[in-house]
Amino acid sequence: MVDMQREEWLSLLLKELPERLIVIDHQGLIVDVFSDADQTGIPYPLDKSQAFYEQAPNAIAAQLKDGFEFALSHGNRCSSRYSLSPSQLLQLSIEALQEWGEVEERWFEATFKPLTLSNGQRYILWQEKEITQAHQQEVELKRQAETDELTGVLNRRAFTQGLEQAFNHPVQPVLSCLMIDIDHFKEINDQVGHLSGDEVITQVAQICQGLIRSSDYIGRLGGEEFGVVLSHTNAIQAYDIAERIRQSIETTPCRVDNHIIYPTVSIGIAELNRQVSSTRELLVQADKAMYYSKQTGRNQVTIFYDNLPDIQTNTELKATILKAS
Repeated sequence: MVDMQREEWLSLLLKELPERLIVIDHQGLIVDVFSDADQTGIPYPLDKSQAFYEQAPNAIAAQLKDGFEFALSHGNRCSSRYSLSPSQLLQLSIEALQEWGEVEERWFEATFKPLTLSNGQRYILWQEKEITQAHQQEVELKRQAETDELTGVLNRRAFTQGLEQAFNHPVQPVLSCLMIDIDHFKEINDQVGHLSGDEVITQVAQICQGLIRSSDYIGRLGGEEFGVVLSHTNAIQAYDIAERIRQSIETTPCRVDNHIIYPTVSIGIAELNRQVSSTRELLVQADKAMYYSKQTGRNQVTIFYDNLPDIQTNTELKATILKAS
């Protein structure tokens, strides 16, 4: 009597679990399913006569099979995440797809845990739960941690991390790094105010972002200085892109209160090649080329090369700031 009551309690408790628990044998066939949590977890029907991963959408079938086989062969717990969209669930009924709502993508976490009974029989406990909200929160926190608050581009830390990843790739890609610095920025701040300077910084970032590809990225490295990584681009190709950026910035007025500011930028270019030993060296080269642009007149582009001279000039060029009519 006590055992029957205990079994009933266990059955009730399992049905109240927020996640669906599924016991699978060594062939991948479903032995039993616990919990009535139909609104979370696996968004597609399951058939006990067929291996569970063969019923999954093509986009995740191999991933689920790999997790299951790893847990079975190694005897260790294995977890993985995946996403699904309605277009990947064509086997669902129209009613089920309508229940999906307007969410374009839902995220799930699958956990496979080995189980061994007292008689030596081995099974896998498959635990599946929806983590869409948690995933979205993680993505947002990551975005905030990597984004410059003023301009919306990458911050210095995220920019250098991206560059490090490219540098440490087994097959080092061809890429170029631009260093971009706004000319006479202190003068803009002194004459028009720091808030106006922020407007100029933001506009320069937006122009740069609009002129690079989705495979490229830009980061604010500090103050009025930006870095741009151009993937699959050598220094000569990067020069054309840098010139378009420079010209666009020069010809786009920044209107702040009753002032019209025509900012200019000095740009340096360095190419990642076999002679570059670190990302720091690449940034130093781009920075040196940028300072050469500044020292020889500003509002121009320079490609780094060995023996690039250090030139000190006393140019009298000033920022162009006009009164709006």
